[in-house]
Amino acid sequence: MCPRRALLMASGANRGAYYAGFLQPLQEAGIDFDILAGVSAGGIASAWFAAGDAQALISSWKEASRWKISFHPWLSHGMSRTVDELIQRITLQIMDVEAARTARQEVRVAVARVCGRRWPFPRLEREIFTNRQALDAEEFGRMLRATAFVPWVNGLRASVRIRGERYLDGGLVGRVPLEMIRPGEVDEIWVSACSPNGRKELQKEIEAASSRKERIIICNPSTELPVGRWTMDWERISSAIEIGRRDMEACIRRYRER
Repeated sequence: MCPRRALLMASGANRGAYYAGFLQPLQEAGIDFDILAGVSAGGIASAWFAAGDAQALISSWKEASRWKISFHPWLSHGMSRTVDELIQRITLQIMDVEAARTARQEVRVAVARVCGRRWPFPRLEREIFTNRQALDAEEFGRMLRATAFVPWVNGLRASVRIRGERYLDGGLVGRVPLEMIRPGEVDEIWVSACSPNGRKELQKEIEAASSRKERIIICNPSTELPVGRWTMDWERISSAIEIGRRDMEACIRRYRER
């Protein structure tokens, strides 16, 4: 019997290009997942995996690399755009969002719901959206925007509104929330954290979840990624994608040897 599997990808901003290298090796190896989950860049990658088009995923990164990140909407002009604008202009235009919404796999994205004030920042609570909840592709697109909506990049007091509530980047309340996968739901959890802080948090998450019975397969960068949080350079982004591809191929080999 084929094991039930979940794939969980952590936050990491543009380091998330690393995840774009995973999809083709997994497809070629015939390794499928029942649950695709992620936070911020990892949440958007999860939707891409559900849509299933590895080439379109890479193309979206190449198209985005032509732009520069604007660190406030007031500075968004010319070839500079906020992260949210680039997600709307590029990611959600190239991705088959409806295919991701209606995919066989359940896609889960972590978001931070604004639930009050705690000076000088809002009070936040983690919430999980799924493609099963989305009424249509437009609403699922807003869920994907919400999981990656960094407030100080997209406007200090801005947010994404969904059904009357305000949401921000899921990484604000945890980069690698392992509890996105409930105990006993799957037999295997494949997990990746592309940033240094994400890897530290992942280690703490795994130590805290020592009583869980699932087999955990970790695929983290084997070498320092050539991209930072806001790197917009195709040569370096494509290198990060290639490292992701090689690491996933190695991970699959180790997995099959056990």
